[in-house]
Amino acid sequence: MKSDLEQMMKCDMCYDRTSAGKRPMCATVCPSQALAYVPMDTILRMRPEKPTNVFFFGNEHVTTKVFMMAPREVNAINVDITDFMWESQS
Repeated sequence: MKSDLEQMMKCDMCYDRTSAGKRPMCATVCPSQALAYVPMDTILRMRPEKPTNVFFFGNEHVTTKVFMMAPREVNAINVDITDFMWESQS
């Protein structure tokens, strides 16, 4: 459904699909299977990494509803913004 209003819409996990027992469209068409919509026990059984939703941004501890895969020995993902900054080439 196209809206004449130009506003952002938040993902609803394809409610029309998931309520009918189907996967969200993004997980269905993802060629690398980076997006998964499966029970957590399936992830734990099939992947060598473990899912985590705990992140550190400097001293800030953030727990999200989004999981990322991390090495088994890692309990949280540390994000340092300086890792993503370009160095000036003078």
